[in-house]
Amino acid sequence: MRRRKFLSKIAQITPLIFGLPAERICGKIKANENKWGDFMKKFTAVLIILALLVSCAVIPAGADSKVKLPFELIPPKTVSMSKVSQDDQTDINLTYSMEKDMIGFMQDCEDENKKAALFKEIGVDDLYINAQIDWALDDKNDWHHTEFWDDNEATRYFGIGYDKDAHPRTCEWDVTSLLLYSQTTNACWITRYAGNPEDPSDTRWNGETFEDGVHCIGMKDVLKEGQYEIKHTDEGEAYITIDYSKHTLYARMRYYVTVCYTDNEGNPANYFMFSDWSDTASYGKDGEKWTPYTEKTLPAPIISDGYITGEIFNEYPVAAYTLTIPEDLADGMTKVEGFGGIISIEAEARIKGTDNWLVRQGDFTPKAGKLTVDILALAGDGKPIYKDTEIELRTRYFCSQRNGYNTDTISEFYSPYSNVISFKTDKDYFPTQYATVPETTQPDNGDIDNPPAPAEPDIKDLSDGASKTQVDKFIKSLKNDGDPKGSTFGILSAKQKSAKKNSISISWNKVKGAKSYTVYGNKCGKKYGYDYLTTVSSTSYTQKKLAKGTYYKYLVTAFNGSGKSIATSKTLHIATKGGKNGNFKKVTTAAKKDRVELKKGKSFKLKAKAVPESKKLKVSVHRKMKYESSNPKIAAVNSSGKITAKKKGSCFVYAYAQSGAYKKIKVKVK
Repeated sequence: MRRRKFLSKIAQITPLIFGLPAERICGKIKANENKWGDFMKKFTAVLIILALLVSCAVIPAGADSKVKLPFELIPPKTVSMSKVSQDDQTDINLTYSMEKDMIGFMQDCEDENKKAALFKEIGVDDLYINAQIDWALDDKNDWHHTEFWDDNEATRYFGIGYDKDAHPRTCEWDVTSLLLYSQTTNACWITRYAGNPEDPSDTRWNGETFEDGVHCIGMKDVLKEGQYEIKHTDEGEAYITIDYSKHTLYARMRYYVTVCYTDNEGNPANYFMFSDWSDTASYGKDGEKWTPYTEKTLPAPIISDGYITGEIFNEYPVAAYTLTIPEDLADGMTKVEGFGGIISIEAEARIKGTDNWLVRQGDFTPKAGKLTVDILALAGDGKPIYKDTEIELRTRYFCSQRNGYNTDTISEFYSPYSNVISFKTDKDYFPTQYATVPETTQPDNGDIDNPPAPAEPDIKDLSDGASKTQVDKFIKSLKNDGDPKGSTFGILSAKQKSAKKNSISISWNKVKGAKSYTVYGNKCGKKYGYDYLTTVSSTSYTQKKLAKGTYYKYLVTAFNGSGKSIATSKTLHIATKGGKNGNFKKVTTAAKKDRVELKKGKSFKLKAKAVPESKKLKVSVHRKMKYESSNPKIAAVNSSGKITAKKKGSCFVYAYAQSGAYKKIKVKVK
């Protein structure tokens, strides 16, 4: 049927070439439906040319003049790699850079109005950026890129990595479609689990042969003898490891754009546009070397174009500025993050003429282009900021460096401050603490241009979308040490970073779209409610001046640039040192190699166990082991760790202890 529809389209455009009536050609096709073989022979000579014309016809601008992108489609200028952990796993962290024009496009697409206007101007229904990562082991010319990574009829219909019969044609380590963030430096993990080399049914390792004889390659098809060793877990399951002191992993990357449009017949269609491949990154025996930054070599930020955005954060205006990142600094940032470190940006502001610079909330991930920052309480907590108030802004980088992913920090320091920029507020801003507007700003007619906002209703749980005021009131009203309703583990994964006699450090995942994180805490126990501790733009916090040998509890909430909550963590219970109390350091489960495969309707008992950091110290249990599924519609998990497969797909199940130590299990439902 698909072939007939295809040839019918050809027949419709044939008159353009041969001067034949369309009715005659179409009629001939219909009259010969039972003699299709003869008809095919007569048209064999022109099918290739006509197929090319058809492909041109369904792309609005033509095959040689596809849509003009609003940015230059070029590969990452910098790619860097380091080991994820220092054990015998094969995981590698790949970090890569993105150009400012591409970042600007992605930022514009976050605004639905800008996105609609931009797509209308370009002449497409949708347009988005993905990436592919290719790899080679020992031989940098032994790449795994194939025709199934490229633009063709099959990939347009079934997706990148599939053939015309919808068979997957990639191995476990191939990355054909990677979603991106709009920032100068991005990262992902590659070359992860390769399968069980001693399990004949493991398709990751052995590949899969379909009924029509097509073989989808496995890891044993692409790894050569001598490049890996086989080891075993404590449970006896086999896995592979690579000795990177003897072998070198190479990787390259390219961006691609998916263009979606409506064809001449009103049907949805798409095609792909690819950049060139990046330069080659390397790790291992012949891998790249890296020179860390120092306080003398890390330059100050370059900022310009400060202005009020019109957005509001906690009833105060949000400002924006432009960050310029020179090419050599973008290269350095990529390498710092590639080796497990981070470079963030910190903004300070003040009202011109005052002495104190105040650290602001806002974007902390450096990216070339627009960054935001709040102008919260610059005149004093609860005080208004009037129209045409001149604001001064400056920034500096914070640099934390490591010699490899998950290794100890080798240095932490700030860059010099940037240049100072200034801008004026666009109107009066009054916090809701004001019952009335000061008389000096009240018009003669008695109307108030900016009346106090009405009191916000109380929230019943910590699901996303609440304001900071609502979250603050809800958390401070909690009377127990349990997990608050609406909290989640998987998004933030808040956990103990370290515990000392008089201080506790916690950390959490960077949350997409989050501009700030608010931390609440107190001593554990029902008589101790939660206190507001701090708001930060980074993903860690250290509380000092604590009592030794005492348990403390913490909650972390992520907020977006509009001051709305994205997610709140589960409760952490962590003990300081110096007493008889200890903490859990890790979680173990019955899942082999952190993966579970189930058929729909089947179940698996995870059997998670929290392991104390010391056998000499007792861990007082404030909360039992908990479980959470990233997508209960695919696989649900109950309070005892029983995973039940619901429908085909993949998700993660987290088993987490009160200290935030956790085990992340990938669940695949067949």
